[in-house]
Amino acid sequence: MSDQLDMFLFDENGILSMPKLTETMEQRISPNQNGLISGEGFTNITTFVYDNVHCLECYCTTESSLGYYYQARLEQGNVTAEKVQHSYFSKSNVKLTSDGNLIIKFDWTSEEKAKSRVKEMIQSIGVELESFKITDGMLRHIQGQYHWTSAKIDQIFKVGDKTKKVSYTIDPSDTDSRSLVDEEYKDHGNMCHLAFEMPFDYEHRHRDTPSLINVKLYREGGHRIVINEDEFGNNGDLNIFQIYLMNELLKIKNESDGM
Repeated sequence: MSDQLDMFLFDENGILSMPKLTETMEQRISPNQNGLISGEGFTNITTFVYDNVHCLECYCTTESSLGYYYQARLEQGNVTAEKVQHSYFSKSNVKLTSDGNLIIKFDWTSEEKAKSRVKEMIQSIGVELESFKITDGMLRHIQGQYHWTSAKIDQIFKVGDKTKKVSYTIDPSDTDSRSLVDEEYKDHGNMCHLAFEMPFDYEHRHRDTPSLINVKLYREGGHRIVINEDEFGNNGDLNIFQIYLMNELLKIKNESDGM
């Protein structure tokens, strides 16, 4: 079934059709009762263009469980208990580009447990996904190319040293990005976190959006990318930066992997 959907959504050049994707998602609109989301689906579907790449943005609503509880009942004078699952619906912001890349953004850490279900729903409409994985080599490549401010190394093995993991920061004003801790341990473990500044030279950016955006990458905990939305002057710049950052990280990963 997914192969048939792929042929429908993509053209002969492998470009994802935004009108067809929009039509498919609109058939699965999230139900609501007086504004309260009451089912899984997609909603607030819009499109925009950046650097000649078409992008669809929407919200994906998914069901999450709060666990099982025993609900007390009174039936014909008898007090009993019934096992009941309590659930709720959370949302995630989804962006799909015409070249087949996907960005899933969560506003709260507690929402991230829905990530697997969001991917399942995207795949169910015919878009095959391959997870983007942050690697030690990729983080070290970024560390050598950009101004970084903090890092973490785990799985340390150094003769005569019992240290297993270490986190460290540098003074943001230190343009050399030097750290004695980094120099001591960088060749003796795997880098699992890096915070750095990504240049954002978008010519139409809002006057309150800086030209350097703070980005945090985490290999541990699900290959997470964290940015602070308060750094952006408007929502348009935030959307554009997410696409820009995705493209830059894909290039960096290919370079670090020797592709």
